[in-house]
Parts: sequence; C-alpha cells; structure tokens
Amino acid sequence: MENSQNTRHTIFEEEAFQRLLKEIEQNNGTAMLIGGAVIDNINGLEVKDIDIEVYGLSYVQLVELIEGLDMNCNLVGKSFGVIKTVIANFEIDMSIPRRENKVGIGHKGFTVELDAKMTPKEAGKRRDLTINSTYLNLHTGELVDPYNGLADLEKGILRATNEHTFIEDPLRVLRIMQLLPRKGKLVAKETLEICKKMVEFFSELQAERIFVEWEKLLLKAERPSIGLEFLKASGWLKHFPELQNLVGCPQNPIWHPEGDVWVHTCMVIDNAAKLRDLVPEDWRLTYMFGALLHDIGKPSTTTPELTANGHDVAGIPLAETFMKRITNNKSLIERVSTIVGLHMRAGQLFNSKAKESAWKRLHNKCRLDILGWQSKADSAGRTGRNVMLDKHGASEKCFELFKEFGKKEIQRVILGRDLIALGLKPSEKFGVILDDCYKKQLDGASREEILLNLKNASLK
Repeated sequence: MENSQNTRHTIFEEEAFQRLLKEIEQNNGTAMLIGGAVIDNINGLEVKDIDIEVYGLSYVQLVELIEGLDMNCNLVGKSFGVIKTVIANFEIDMSIPRRENKVGIGHKGFTVELDAKMTPKEAGKRRDLTINSTYLNLHTGELVDPYNGLADLEKGILRATNEHTFIEDPLRVLRIMQLLPRKGKLVAKETLEICKKMVEFFSELQAERIFVEWEKLLLKAERPSIGLEFLKASGWLKHFPELQNLVGCPQNPIWHPEGDVWVHTCMVIDNAAKLRDLVPEDWRLTYMFGALLHDIGKPSTTTPELTANGHDVAGIPLAETFMKRITNNKSLIERVSTIVGLHMRAGQLFNSKAKESAWKRLHNKCRLDILGWQSKADSAGRTGRNVMLDKHGASEKCFELFKEFGKKEIQRVILGRDLIALGLKPSEKFGVILDDCYKKQLDGASREEILLNLKNASLK
C-alpha cells in the first residue's frame, strides 16, 4: 500500500459524502474507490466517474445505511449488488464485492454472488486489467494494489488481471482497443495472445456494447490509430471487414507517399482527433466515424494504375453496413454515410473554382463546416503534412461560406403561397415549378427576378 494524493473532485469534500464515509466506517465497513477513477486520481486528473465498492457490509446493510442518511437510493443494479445514489447532483455507483461465474453466452450469461467478506484481492480478480484492479481507501487515502497495477500503469502496460476471468467477457478486447491509446503504451505479450485466442468469441457481443467502445475510442483517444493497430495485431480487425480490406490496398505514391489505405486512414483518424474539439459537439461522433470510414470504397475501386475513381460513392453502402452492425441510430448512420459519399467534393469544387451555386448545393447535402474539417483531416493524412499548421484552401472555403449560409439548408425564397398570389391554381405542377424556382435561386437569381419571370410566363 502507499498513500495517494488528494482525490480530485469536489464531491469528496461535500458534507453529505463525508457523512456517508463516517457512517460506513462506524458500521465496520470500508469504502474503496475503484476503476478508472483511481487511475485518474493517480495521474492528477479530475475524477469524472465515481464507483465505490464497500467491504464489510451486506447489500441490505448498505441500502439501510444510505436510506438512513435520507440519500437517494436507486436499486436499479440490485442483481449485481449496485446502488446508485446522488450527492450534490452527481451520481455515484456503490456496490458490494461480488464473484461472477460464466454459465452462458453473452454479458448476461453470468451468475453473481455477493460476498461482503471478500478482500480487494479476491474481488479484483474479476476485473479486466491490472491497472483497473487498484483501489483507493477513501477513509485513509491508502492505495491498495494487489495485482501490481501501479507498476503496469507507470510503464504503460495493459495486462489482464487474470487469464481465466479475462476470457469470460470478449468485450474486454474492445476495451483494450479504446483504453490503449488513452491509458497505456503497449499490451503485455501474454495478454495479446489471450486476445488472439478470443477472436471467435466476438459473436457473443451485442451491438450496443460494441458501439460504446468505438464511441470511447473516437471521442476520447488522442491517437485512435493506436486502438486500430491493436485490432489488427490481435486479429480482431476481421470482424470489421470494411477496415480490414484497407490493409495492403495500394495508393499512388505520388499522392500518397505514406503507404497503403490503412496507413492513410490511421493518419486521417489521428488528424481528426486533433481537430475534434473544433467540431460542434452534436456532430463530433459523426465526424469521427466519417474520418474512420471515408476511404472504405477504395479496395473495390482501385485499378492496376492505382486510381480509385468513384471510391467516395462506392463507400456509401459499405459505411451503412458497418454502422448498422453496431448501432440502430438512423440519423447517425445517414450522416456518416453522407460524409463518406461527399468527402471528396469540397476539394473538387475548390480546385475547379466552382461557382457559389455549386457550394450551396453541396451545403444542402451536408453542412459545409463539417465537410471542411473532414477535408482538412483527409488532406493532411500523408507524409510531410501537419494538420494543425498547414493551410488548406478547400477547408477555408468551406468555413467562409458556412458563415454565410448558416447551419441549415439554403431556405427557399419562393413558396406555394407566392404562386397562388400570382394567380396560379394549386396543382401537381406546383412541385415542379417550385423546384425550378429553387434551382434558379441557387444559381444566383433574386426573389424579385424569379417572381417577375413567373409573372411573365403566366401572361403568355
């Protein structure tokens, strides 16, 4: 054991939290901070998710204790010995140490046995990695490290806490995918070998669990490519064939001196992560998935001459297939597929010095600022480029016009009521006429000019 630095969250200073700790201690219990919060505390980071394991008290005793303090006591995780409470508007998960035995397929195929008499070493055996098997005694500030997780943390090594319990949940492989670029530097050799042996267990995972790990990789990692390379090294990339097909897919070295499409994609996704905070929050995940999948159409369109004309369009159905396997969020799927299909357009319009009308039509399909960030990350995804320092004309044009166009599609200046005001009677032709008016508007005609043409046409 060793002493930890002060916990970094104001919640620990709340009077209600201190009362809770005192009550647990007076009832011969011990509250241990567990999970990623311990690592964040050691690294001097603010603790964001608070999970506390209480030793020496039964589940019933802990419930009665919390209720006796007039605190919120949500028993939503009762079967796993978990209680959710709230202090100063912050949700805290509290639990009793437990054993888990796998008896079936999937994350629900476990029997759970609560045991208040367990030690941290016994309870930690079921945790995925040694760095997550460390504990912080909230009463004394002592760190409990039964599996040498602190040494692994210092060296940046992700190591399975216990081989036999690790293989019981294949999601742990994907957890390594997203944790490696965030918490470590390398995966222990023996743990990597275990992951390789678990490749065929992928089918046990539900789509929503897979999605959560991808979301963490894309939104939290500074270099998501490290997670992608782990998938490749562990053999798990086979379960994402759209990405696996990028490996070894050649590119013209004149335009892509960095190597194959896989290397390029890894560079692009890291660029996108550097720009991520500049993208509107409600578009970030879309943007990151778009960067990940932007070139998945290249393997099917690359010719012996190393051209890949049409790879943008070819990537649309592949992006849809990839996304549908991990989520049923229709809006996200549609947005990501749209970015994949349009990721070349900004550059094409800029290089051809296209008229503003063409940019308006592009903006109507996808916000220009999003396509600007995508184009910038893509352009810098090659040897000798710097996404933070290099200027990119196509992206700058996107940002410039986005300020003018706004967030939504270009609004129509001619509506059905305008046609009626001109004396036209509502009919099936209204739609055709309005569409024609909109085309003229996008081409630069003013509302007055369009109405005048309509009036003259109606008089003929």
